[in-house]
Amino acid sequence: MFGNSARRLSALASAAVLSCSALTGCGTGTSSKKEPETPEEFRAAMIERSVVSTGNTARLNKVFDRAANGEDITVAYVGGSITEGYAAGARSPKCYASVSAADFEKNYCKGGKVICQNNGLSGTPSVLGNLRAASEVLPSEPDIIFLEFAVNDGMETDYKVSYESLVRTCLEAENEPAVILLFTYMETGHTCQEQQQEIGKHYDLGMISVRDAILPEMEAGRMTWKEYGDDDVHPTVEGHALLGEFIAEYFRKAKAKKADASYRLPENTVYPELYRNAALYDAAGIPYRDGAWTPGTNDGYFKAGFVYQPDEGNEPLTMTVTGKSLFLVYKKSGDKKYGMATVFVNGERAAIVQGYGVNAWGGPAVELIQTNGSVQEMKVEIKMLDDQTDKAFEVFAIGTAE
Repeated sequence: MFGNSARRLSALASAAVLSCSALTGCGTGTSSKKEPETPEEFRAAMIERSVVSTGNTARLNKVFDRAANGEDITVAYVGGSITEGYAAGARSPKCYASVSAADFEKNYCKGGKVICQNNGLSGTPSVLGNLRAASEVLPSEPDIIFLEFAVNDGMETDYKVSYESLVRTCLEAENEPAVILLFTYMETGHTCQEQQQEIGKHYDLGMISVRDAILPEMEAGRMTWKEYGDDDVHPTVEGHALLGEFIAEYFRKAKAKKADASYRLPENTVYPELYRNAALYDAAGIPYRDGAWTPGTNDGYFKAGFVYQPDEGNEPLTMTVTGKSLFLVYKKSGDKKYGMATVFVNGERAAIVQGYGVNAWGGPAVELIQTNGSVQEMKVEIKMLDDQTDKAFEVFAIGTAE
């Protein structure tokens, strides 16, 4: 459900939704603003165009004030491989998170420093971001949180619900962080900007768009994709630097905007049923019966998962969790030795999960297994299909939400 379908959209469909003002600045009135003429002016216009909305800045203004008073500021970046820093170097000084954090420290901190908390994880959609948020993102009480899932999410409703769930989870944090949405873009044209922008508008958040910035330049022949992208999705080092400039432009505009006095979280939601109080469980945090499974994996991130052992029968991995919705986080591999596992909930078969994928690279995949009518205790059992006991399978974690 949360797989590669997100990448199968045409550039034409995404380009068609660009507003007239984003492309040409046209409108009902006559603008006195000088049109760009030089390469420098076109670049400046591109950077300016990247800011979709400054949003309500009441929370961010408090961060600016604290930075000006010499306090340290924590900025968290939550997303996929772009956020992690692919092509520029994972969490390196050249990835956009590090670049923008350093820029904020230089321009707004008076004696304090910026702590760059990079929570990017390759290949992951917002559903996994939401499951990770409570234990990995929010405990440090970040002052600013960037969310980047526009190229890893799909258009299905589950992605939309997961994204809003993550947005609201961050906004509801006790320390009231400023939440900013970054919409990335693929060479194919895929981006979930429209559905995510609708959510951002509902919550009056700051929003930044790669597509709105660079697509007009490419259509006019002033820029090629290779000047931004290392492949069809990941920015080059120069692309990461450009993302840093987009974020710097956002902060500049937000600082210059007339200050909002306060921010009120909307009582209603865009989607009626969100995945609230989401959590992840693995061998390090919950009692279990391993059966034919061995605790621990070779994954660099999900180290406390479970690996099926073909030579030990097919006794199920068993644990009990409480929640309304149940998710399975597992390894999706392009190696055909990986097979299919069955997930049982309270003795009933709830799902069959395929560990092999044609284009999979061995990273984490996440699947919604079951949603109940109310919060309840769920006895979860995972075992291989009877004709798959000679195959491999790795469970990274179990997720729940209310």
